Amino acid sequence: MKEEKPMLKPGQTHRMSNGPVSTTQLVKYAGASGDFSRLHFDYPFVREAGLEGVLVHGMLTMAFAATCLAEHVGEQATVTELSARFLAPVLAGESIDTTSSVVDRNGDVLRFELAAHVGGKVVLRGSATAMMDPAAARGQGDRT
Repeated sequence: MKEEKPMLKPGQTHRMSNGPVSTTQLVKYAGASGDFSRLHFDYPFVREAGLEGVLVHGMLTMAFAATCLAEHVGEQATVTELSARFLAPVLAGESIDTTSSVVDRNGDVLRFELAAHVGGKVVLRGSATAMMDPAAARGQGDRT
């Protein structure tokens, strides 16, 4: 039997923690995404470029935020739009904490704010829209 999730409503927040992000994870992400910039795996290269360390792909940080959102909505809704702005770099070895917060509901349409933090620093802010599943909107959900 599936666990019933509380109905999505403004003020509700879901949190996730990811990491610490490893260089191995970055190499795997590079292979999946096709982004083979040396900034994401070559420590001597990034040090020579004057950076503190290997950079986490911005899109991997966004993927962590999207995963947080997907866990938040579960099977109750379908994400229809997602956007994000990268505010600061993330280094390999850091942990990324993500949040998804419901900020508005207009009928079956939900608006979310997304954020990613490293320590106390905001590294990503975003927004998303989702459409409630008609069965979940009636509070009936999948009861299998």
